[in-house]
Parts: sequence; structure tokens; C-alpha cells
Amino acid sequence: EIQVWGNRSPSRMGRDPQKIAWVRFYVRPIERRDHESILDCFHGDKLMPALRSLIGASSILTLLITFSVVAEAAEVAASESRVGKQIDNFTLTDYRGQERSLDDWNDAECVVVTFLGTECPLVKLYAPRLAHLAETWQDRGVQFVGINSNRQDSITEVAAYAGRHGIPFPVLKDPANRIADAFGAVRTPEVFVLDQNRVVRYWGRIDDQFGIGFQKPEADREDLHVALDEILAGKEVSKPTTEVQGCLIGRVLRPDPNGEVTYSEHVAHVLKARCAECHHEGQIAPFSLTNYEDALGWAEMIQEVVHDRRMPPWFASPEHGSFQNNPTMSDEEIQLIDEWIAGGCPEGDPAALPGPLQVAEGWGIPEPDEIFYMSEEPFTVPADGAVAYQYYRVSPGNTEDRWIKFAEVKAG
Repeated sequence: EIQVWGNRSPSRMGRDPQKIAWVRFYVRPIERRDHESILDCFHGDKLMPALRSLIGASSILTLLITFSVVAEAAEVAASESRVGKQIDNFTLTDYRGQERSLDDWNDAECVVVTFLGTECPLVKLYAPRLAHLAETWQDRGVQFVGINSNRQDSITEVAAYAGRHGIPFPVLKDPANRIADAFGAVRTPEVFVLDQNRVVRYWGRIDDQFGIGFQKPEADREDLHVALDEILAGKEVSKPTTEVQGCLIGRVLRPDPNGEVTYSEHVAHVLKARCAECHHEGQIAPFSLTNYEDALGWAEMIQEVVHDRRMPPWFASPEHGSFQNNPTMSDEEIQLIDEWIAGGCPEGDPAALPGPLQVAEGWGIPEPDEIFYMSEEPFTVPADGAVAYQYYRVSPGNTEDRWIKFAEVKAG
């Protein structure tokens, strides 16, 4: 007997048609819970062969109903394109407290709506690019608008982001994801170009310079720029849809008060053990994961990166054995996160929370005997573009072999 469940519900899948050419399932024997395998089941004509190769034809009928429901949802979502969709007028408040409506820009030839987040690394990388594009296209009748739909981003944080990056266009707050749902926005940064009739003509990325795990010296294709050029010239957009990479929008969830897996009893313990060392205030990670509100906003993004094994980061080769400080999540820990999200991310009893994270003041190792500086001169990181990998050679000045007991690299 086999239990099958999806790690994305049909409603969640419907929000991300660019990512549901497949549906990922956990397939496990009920009596052998220590063994898991992951099946990437493709929709349509590839579904049955994939199933048959894994579990045999005799078991397919018992699973057909479960799979057909999810596969059907995948087919429907995949067929939905945002391009050609009419966007109705909406009203939101910007970070200065002023109400703004789509109709405010009726005179604009095009409106570029970009969904943003304050802490997403790709949104930060593209902030100077967006500011430049907004100023470049302004004289041609193009209005840029930013929308922040993340539940975890406060108005104060939105204002700080806009000020820090010199964003010259309005940035609006979408507190209940209402407008994100109306557009069908999934990630940040995600761009929608509306023509004069407020019909979506382009949906996708800004360009292809930055993505998950890569950055190029320059973009091979400036997708947004090309789309605007073609629309204003009265042409069809040559590439109306492109894949969006970035952070999932932190949507408002509806926790199941009777959910068995909760943040306080289960997930907080996993995050403290595996993530909080970097994901706390003042550390290298881009956002904190030390309380319920933090984790709630990033829940679906956490689920994605732990399943992809992008996080927690660990690059040591398993060919060289096991390591005591390996932070990789176990399959059981990932399953807890899946079940927590499936239940709407309930908080649980705060009395069951783990103790506070012990953060070292100053050095994380015992007081060092010697300190070596990377360089006598600071390195200036440009606001835009890619930085080639930097190599620094530092001599400790040793005249004989020495045993190093502790080492720590501090940014600053």
C-alpha cells in the first residue's frame, strides 16, 4: 500500500503556472517511513508512464483518483496565461499614505507593474535597474508602479527600501494579496506591462542578467526593454512571457487551528537548528527567521528552497564522509515543514517554543590569537552589474608549521 500526497495543493499550483509543468509527490510505503523517493510526475500523456515505471501497473488504479485531481489542476493552471488579461481599476495606498489608483495613469501609453519585496536578494539587485528604466521610459509615456504584496513587509520597510534604492515611482502596499491575486503574480520581482487599454501584453522578468545561483556581466536579452519598444511601435510582443526567478510572494494564509504540526512545537525547532545561525538580525542571510511572523511570511519560499536543497547551504562532498556541522535538513524535518504549510502554518502554543538563539557577541570562536585582514584597502561594491570573483592572498608570516584550532571569517 502506498500513500501519495502533493507538496503543492491545487490552489497553490494555480498561482504558479510557470512551475507546474510537473507535480512533485512524495511516494512512501506506509510501513517503511524511513524510505522516501520523489517522483516528478508530468501532466498529460507522460503521467501514466511515469507512474507505471515507479509503482507498477497493478497499483495505478488505486491511485488514479488522487493523481487525476492534481493533474487536472495542473493542466488548467498551465493553460492560464496572464498575457491578454484585462486588469480592472484598483486602489491601494503607497508608503507615504497616499491612495493611488490604476486610473490615475489613464494618460500613460503603458503601465509597468512590478511586484517587489523588501528583502528578496533579486529585488535588491534589480532596484537600480528599475529606477533607471523608469526614468528612461518616462518621456515616452510609460508609467512604472511597484506593488508590495508580502505579508511580512511593513509599510515602514517598504518606505526604507524605496528610499535606500532611490526608487522614483510609486510603491503601493497590497495588504491582503488582493491585487497580486488579480494579476496572478507569484514572485518578486515579477513584471506586468499593461497597454493603453490596460491589457497585459508582457509578463515575466526584467531581463536575464540575474537569477537563482547566477549572475552575468550583462544581460543577453533585455526582455522588458524589448517589450516596451515593441508595444509603443504598435507591434506584437515577440516574447510575451518569460520565466520569472525570485522569491515567492508571502501570501496571507489561513491556519488550521487543529493542525497537528505547528510552528511552536515543531517548525521553530527545525529553523533554530538549521537556519537561524545565519537568518538572524545582523548576520549574512537577507532576512530573519527567529519568530513566527518571520517564518509565516517566508513559509512557501522555505518549502521551495529546502526541497531543491538550495538551503541550508552545504557544499562539502559526501565522498569524504560525514561532517558534524552539516546543516542539511533531514527528510523528516522537510516533511514537518510540508505538513505545517499544508495546514496553513498554525502557530501553536508559544510555551513550546525553543529557547532563544544564543548569538555570540564579537567573535563566534574563542578570542583569536592572531587577526589577519583581507586587504589594507576596502573593496567598493558597485550599485549595479556583476562583480567578478575576488581573490586575496594573505601571508600569516609563519616561519614554521602551526596547527590551527579555530578560524572565523568576519565580514565588515
